[in-house]
Amino acid sequence: MVALLHFFYIFAAKLSITTFMKKIFLMVASIILLSACQESLEERAAREAREVTESKCPMPIGNNMYLDSVVFNIPTLTQTQYFRFIGDTDNDSVVVAFEQNNIKETLVKELKNTPNYKALMERGASFRYIYRSTKKPETTYLDITINKEDYQ
Repeated sequence: MVALLHFFYIFAAKLSITTFMKKIFLMVASIILLSACQESLEERAAREAREVTESKCPMPIGNNMYLDSVVFNIPTLTQTQYFRFIGDTDNDSVVVAFEQNNIKETLVKELKNTPNYKALMERGASFRYIYRSTKKPETTYLDITINKEDYQ
């Protein structure tokens, strides 16, 4: 495209096109060239994670659980979702319940069935889920990472 613009600029006078037509062509070519600049998949994922966190979090997820934030780390291609438990489920028994229900397998199925994650999975991204306590913020109940090998 740049070569075409360069050619047109140099040889436009020899083509006997009016000045108005030259300006129109350059304007259209510039618009096309500028619209071709897009953010990468990783940048888009980081931006969307930031937007979800800013506009929707904390978001209730079922009973007694909230999604606190979503972060996408571009260098490691890892999306991390931070959850916290409240009320009756904010205790160590939640770990036992999640292990009995094989939570990692459930999360893998959910990833495979979510179209929004398809491009990230094709890129080999990892998905991390961190479940914490509200009563004791320093307590992490579960830290689950799903890698490419898990969802393929």
